[in-house]
Amino acid sequence: MSQDLTTAPQGAGPEPTVGLRRSGALRQALRRPAIIIAGGLFIVICVAASLGPFFAGDPNAFNALERLQAPSLAHPFGTDNLGRDIAVRVLFGGRASLLVGFAVGLVSVAVGSLIGIAAAMFRPVDLLLMRVVDGIMSFPIIVLALSMMAILGPGLQTVIISLSIVLVPSVARVVRGRALVVSQLPMIDAARMVGASRWRIMRTYVLAHCVTPVLVQAAIVFTTAVLIESALSFIGAGLPPDTPSWGASLAESRNYLQTAWWMWLFPGLALLATVLSANVVIDGVRDVLDPRSARR
Repeated sequence: MSQDLTTAPQGAGPEPTVGLRRSGALRQALRRPAIIIAGGLFIVICVAASLGPFFAGDPNAFNALERLQAPSLAHPFGTDNLGRDIAVRVLFGGRASLLVGFAVGLVSVAVGSLIGIAAAMFRPVDLLLMRVVDGIMSFPIIVLALSMMAILGPGLQTVIISLSIVLVPSVARVVRGRALVVSQLPMIDAARMVGASRWRIMRTYVLAHCVTPVLVQAAIVFTTAVLIESALSFIGAGLPPDTPSWGASLAESRNYLQTAWWMWLFPGLALLATVLSANVVIDGVRDVLDPRSARR
């Protein structure tokens, strides 16, 4: 017993085992065709949305003589009701949507994980933090996002801040639940007995065992942020009108559903492919990291 207590906080405890198990799980995930296909599609979308705008033209360039043209060699995705190239607008819209998704995911996971672990390890503040979290989660996401947009005003940064505030509570709630389970494990008691600080326990043990739920929540937050941003832009409450967005492109196509099918098809496919590929990847990785979830 004394040998176990001595070696626990010095790195010979669960860290190498967790790291090796996670590394082997990721190698196993890369052998699954669904993960490879979905991951490849997601990477292609990210690369196209990141680099495409540098080689494309102006997404807001009007050309009345080329309005509502079907897909052709000159315009692979056709043109919209104002003569703008839809392919260019899809690329620029993808950059905005992915930027919102990644930024909101990063902020929500970082802040939510901090709140969740703090609530689990510092029980006197647990009640206060969780009541705030419950209060925010009691509002519908769209309604709360619209309220934040009305307070902060339109803009890309406003969308990121608003969605981060809305989606942090869901991450905090999941991380807190996992951290409470980990805090009751024997290795935590052993680390405390040999004098490990609370900060070391949180960083080395608790946080390491929260990686799997954090990964899942990161993907959920990303896809949710992309969908909410598109929904807000669809109703005109998201990005500014001069900023291309998949949601705004879908809104502009409502009056041309039958006469100009390409106006809604390509932005809709881009949005669907992004959300679907991200969900397939994270579901596969989650099943590999936590085989019990695949058997449920």
